[in-house]
Amino acid sequence: MPTLIKKDNRENKRPEPPAWATGFLRWYCREELAEEIEGDIKEIFEETAGEKNSRLASLQYVWHVLKFCQPFAWKKKNNKYNQTQFNNWTMLKNYIIIAYRSLLKKVGYSLVNIFGLAVGITVCLLIVIFVQYELSFDNFQKDDVYRIALKRVYPEREVNYAFIPHSIGPQLKEDFPEVIQSANLLKAFAPIVVRYNDNYFYEENILFADSTLFEVLEIPLIEGDAETALKEPNSLLITESMAKKYFGDESPMGKSMETGQGNFIVRAVAKDYPGNSHMAFDFIGSMSTFPFIAQPNWIGFDVLTYLKLQPGANPATLEKQFPEFVKKYAAGPIQQRNGISYDEYIAAGNGYIYTLQPLKDIYLHSNLEGEIKANGNITYVYIFISAAIFILLIACINFMNLSTARSTERAKEVGIRKVLGSVRNQLIGQFITESILLTLISFVLAMVALIFILPFFADVSHRALTLNFLLAPATITVIVLVIFCIGFLAGVYPAFVLSSFQPAAVLKGKMQTSKYGVFLRNGLVVFQFAISIGLISCTMIIFNQMSFMLNKSLGFEKDHVVVIESAFNVNRDNFQNPDADVFQIRSRYETFENEIKKVPGVKNATYTSAMPGDVMPGFIVRVPGSGEKESMVARGLSVDESFFETMQIELLEGRLFSKSFNDSLSMILAASTVAKLGLEDPIGKKIINVNNGGDTDITYTIIGVVNDFHFQSLHVGLEPVAIIHVNSPNTFINKMVVKVDPSELKASLAGVEATWNQFTKDTPLRYYYLDENLKRFYDAEKTSGDMFTIFTSLAIMIACIGLFGLAAYTAGQKRKEIGVRKVMGASIFNIVLLLSRDFTKLILIAVLVAVPAAWWGMDKWLDNFAYRIDISVWTFLLAALTAVVIGWLTVGYQSFTAASVNPVKSLRSE
Repeated sequence: MPTLIKKDNRENKRPEPPAWATGFLRWYCREELAEEIEGDIKEIFEETAGEKNSRLASLQYVWHVLKFCQPFAWKKKNNKYNQTQFNNWTMLKNYIIIAYRSLLKKVGYSLVNIFGLAVGITVCLLIVIFVQYELSFDNFQKDDVYRIALKRVYPEREVNYAFIPHSIGPQLKEDFPEVIQSANLLKAFAPIVVRYNDNYFYEENILFADSTLFEVLEIPLIEGDAETALKEPNSLLITESMAKKYFGDESPMGKSMETGQGNFIVRAVAKDYPGNSHMAFDFIGSMSTFPFIAQPNWIGFDVLTYLKLQPGANPATLEKQFPEFVKKYAAGPIQQRNGISYDEYIAAGNGYIYTLQPLKDIYLHSNLEGEIKANGNITYVYIFISAAIFILLIACINFMNLSTARSTERAKEVGIRKVLGSVRNQLIGQFITESILLTLISFVLAMVALIFILPFFADVSHRALTLNFLLAPATITVIVLVIFCIGFLAGVYPAFVLSSFQPAAVLKGKMQTSKYGVFLRNGLVVFQFAISIGLISCTMIIFNQMSFMLNKSLGFEKDHVVVIESAFNVNRDNFQNPDADVFQIRSRYETFENEIKKVPGVKNATYTSAMPGDVMPGFIVRVPGSGEKESMVARGLSVDESFFETMQIELLEGRLFSKSFNDSLSMILAASTVAKLGLEDPIGKKIINVNNGGDTDITYTIIGVVNDFHFQSLHVGLEPVAIIHVNSPNTFINKMVVKVDPSELKASLAGVEATWNQFTKDTPLRYYYLDENLKRFYDAEKTSGDMFTIFTSLAIMIACIGLFGLAAYTAGQKRKEIGVRKVMGASIFNIVLLLSRDFTKLILIAVLVAVPAAWWGMDKWLDNFAYRIDISVWTFLLAALTAVVIGWLTVGYQSFTAASVNPVKSLRSE
C-alpha cells in the first residue's frame, strides 16, 4: 500500500490539461463524440507536454476544445442516445444476464460482498423487529387515555411515584368537564394463592380495579358484561387462559374462587391480555371489595389512576390546574396530620406535583416507583436504531470499497463497452443492476438466517418477537423499497466511478488510480473501524458498570439467602382472626421459625415485612421539638430479633432488637437517616411516627444505629430507613428469610418445605434466592449488554469481511512488487509487515475518531445511575488493541498467503 500511494503521488505530478476546458468540452459536446474527442486531444496534450513543455500543451489543449465547439458537435434535444430505454425489458434482461455472469466470474469477490451484506441486513431486520415490538406497546389502547404520575417533593429529596391517593381520580372527573371517566387500579403487593376446589396456585398478576375500568382501558370480554363485571364487591374477572387452567372446559361464570383477600365470584372472562402492554393481569377483582376505598384519601399513595379525556382535550391545560386542585382538597388533611397550614408545608420544601402520562408512552418513557411491571427504555431504542444504521452502513461501505478497488480490473471491460457503443448511462444502469441483484441475493440469505436466529434473539432480548411484522403487506413493500435503495446506494458510487473511465486511456493501459478514490476508500475503512471500536468500547463499559452494580457491597449479605414469600400463611387462621392479638399471632411464627432453624444446613432464619427489592411503605417520622415542618418520610421496615444477624447488617452504635427487652416501641435507624434528621447522640432519644395509618401519633425510642444498606437498585441513591420491631403496632409479617449453607442447599430446602407443609394448610411453599432477585433491577442493562455484544461482534465481523476483501485485492495488486522484494532478499515477515502497516495506520486513525464519541455517549448513559464507574482510559486502549489484533489477523492471512507465493511465479505472470 505505501508503494501504491507513492506511485499515485508520483503520477499525480504529471501535467494535467486545464480542468475547466475538459468540463466545457463535456458540457457542450454530444456524449458519443465527447469521449472520443477528449481522448484524442489528451493524447496530443501528453505528447506535447512530454516533448516540449506543459504550458504550450495546455494552450494547445484549450485551442482544440474551442475548435470543436461547432454545431455538428453540440448536444441536441431528442438525441437518440438520450432516449436510452432504461425501462426497456430487453435492456433490463441484458443487464441481469451480464450482472449474473460478472458475479460468477469473480466468485470469491461476490461471496465476500454477498456474505457481508447478508449479515448486515440480518442484523438490521433483527433490530427492526425488536424496535417495532418496543414501539407497539399499548397501541391497541384507546386514544386520549392518560395515567396520573406524582413527583413527591420532600425537603431533602424527590421521589417519582406511579401510585397516588385514590380520591384524586374520581374528584377530577367531578371538577373538570374534560375528564370523561377515571379508573383506579391496585396491584396485589405479593403473590396470592388462588383456589378453586382442589386446584390452587400462587398467582402474581392480580389487580383490583374500579368498575369504570372498561370505559377507560381496552379489555375485550369473552363472557360477562362490562357494566356489571366489577360493580359488586368480591366480583372477579379472569383471563381466558386462567379459566382454562382452573376450570377446564366448564364455564367459570358464577363460580367462587378463594383468594388471599377472601372469596370472589367470577363475573367475567376476558381475552388474554397482550404482552406488549405496560400492565399485565390474570385476575382483576373489584376495588369496592375493600372498605378503605370508600374513605377519602388525598395524601396517602395507594392506587394507579387512569383518566379518559374528551377527544382533543389538551392535557397540559388540565395539568396547570392541578396545583389549585391539590391545595383545595389536600390542605385539610395536611393541616390535620402535620399541624401546619398547606402553605407552610409547601414552604418547608414539600410538594405534590401531578402530571399526565399518555398511556401509549408509559412503557418507553416512564420508570416510576410502583410500576405494574418493568418498563422499557426509549434510550435503548435509539441506541439500537443507531446500531442498525451503522451496521448497514458498514456493509454498504464494504461493497463500495471492494467495487472501487476492482476498478482497474474492470477498466478494460468499460473501455471496450464504450468503444462498442455503450453510453455512460447504460454502464451506470448495468453496475447498479449488479448491485441490486447482489443485494437481493443477500436479502434472501438474510431472511433464511433470520428464521433460524430469531428464536435465539427473542430469548436473549426477553421479548415475544416473531416474523409476523415482516410478513405484513405494508412492511414487505417497505422492505422491497429499502432493498432497492440499499442496492442503489451501495452501487451508485462505484457505478459512476467505473463508467467515467475514458476508453482511449484504459485501453492503452494509462488509467490512473485516482488519488481521491484512494482517499475515499481509506476514509471508509476508517469509518467502519471507528464504528466497530466505538461499539467495542460501549460494550465493555456496559459490562463494567453491570459488574460494578452486581458486586458492589449493598450493606447486607445477599448470597445463599432464601426468601420465603407470603410467610403470613403460616399463621393464616390467627391472622384472619380479628380477635387474635399480636402476641398470639407471634407465638406461632416463633414456633415455625424455631423449627426452621433446626433444619440441617439452615444457619439462621428471621421474619420481616419486606426485603431489599420490595416497595417499602412510607413511614413519616419527626423528632419531638424540632418543629412540625421538619417531618421526614422514611421507608418503614418491620423485623424480628434475628434479622440483622441473618442479613449481616452492621451495628454502629446502641443495640439491636432483643428478646430480653420489650421492643414494641423501639426503633433502629440507618446512619444516613440519623444524619438527615440532624440527630447527635441519637441513642435513647425519642422519635415520632406521625399518624401513619393509625388514629394517633406513636412515639418510639431510638435504641440503635446500623450501617446504611441499599434496598433499591443502584439507579437511585440511599433513602432514609426506619426499622421497628414486628411486635410494634401497624406491622405486618410478610416474608421469612433463611440463611443456608450452600454445601447443603438441596437438603436444606427439602427440610424447609417439609416444615412449611406441617404449618400451612394446602398452601405451596414459594421462595426465591435474594441475589437472583436483586439482579432483576438490572434486567434492562443486562439484556441491552447481551444484545450489544451480539451486534458488536457482527459489526466487527462485517468490517473484517470488507478488510479481508480489500487486503486480498491489495495483495493481488502488489504481486509483482512482492516478487521483486523476495528476489532481493525480503523475508515473509517483512512482506507481511509491509502489507499490514497501512491498514494498521487506518485502524489507529479510527481509534482517534471513535474514542471521543464513545466516551461522550457512555458518560451520558452512566449519568442514569446514582452509583457509577469512572470511564477508564484502559477501556479504550483495550478496545483499540482488540480492533488492531482483529485487523492484523484479517490482513495477516492474506499477506502471508501473498508472501508465500514463489516469486518466480509472480514475476512470470506479469
